[in-house]
Amino acid sequence: MTGQGLATNVELPRFFDIDATVLFAHRYLWREFGDCGFSDPVALLNPPVLAEKLGLTYKTTPQIHLTEGVPRRAVVGRLDLKGRSILVSEERGLEVARYTGAHELGHYLYHQHKVRRHWEREFDPKTKDPQEREANQFAARFLMPRNLLIRRLTKNFGPPPFQVDDKWLYFLQGDQPDPDPKELDLEYALARASKNGHYHQIVPLHQQFRVSQKAMAIRLREIRALVYPGTSHRTDL
Repeated sequence: MTGQGLATNVELPRFFDIDATVLFAHRYLWREFGDCGFSDPVALLNPPVLAEKLGLTYKTTPQIHLTEGVPRRAVVGRLDLKGRSILVSEERGLEVARYTGAHELGHYLYHQHKVRRHWEREFDPKTKDPQEREANQFAARFLMPRNLLIRRLTKNFGPPPFQVDDKWLYFLQGDQPDPDPKELDLEYALARASKNGHYHQIVPLHQQFRVSQKAMAIRLREIRALVYPGTSHRTDL
């Protein structure tokens, strides 16, 4: 188990939306570490560091052992505002743990007056719970900032959005059956692609951002990196 808290508590503003919350988090880390010579900006996007700078105790554990009365169904995290602590399970892997930590920080920053203690279930992108959806949005936008993601896409594949045509289908799918847009088949393929548009080896996007293929695929759909026939290029993200 790792992590330590700081004695200083940071007084938080009331945020009016998720984007303002993410902007606060990014700027806060940039003020603290932006001149430290990081070669990779993703290294700044570190949930444990942000938590500890905000005065929270952040710990990881191989598995979360639940107390009586809390059902054991893929619990991956816990936020305790009274105890000012975040606990993250590594049971589902380090990438899931990283996302879970960012998700809990989303609850802490955006739902600070609504949540006191919260047990986190395994990531469900289809959840209808508004607070869970907002925490998911925070985690995705904190860990995979739109502008940084677009720069990485542009470097490897050219400027997005990418119009899905035969060339892109072959590049991402090869001779596999036609992809199902509802299942994010092409977004998953783009997230894990290990070659760029010139078929040179690259580090897959999900590894560059230290997130799961699932989280990256969903984020690629959110920013509309791929445009399917009959859809618009416009995005409000």
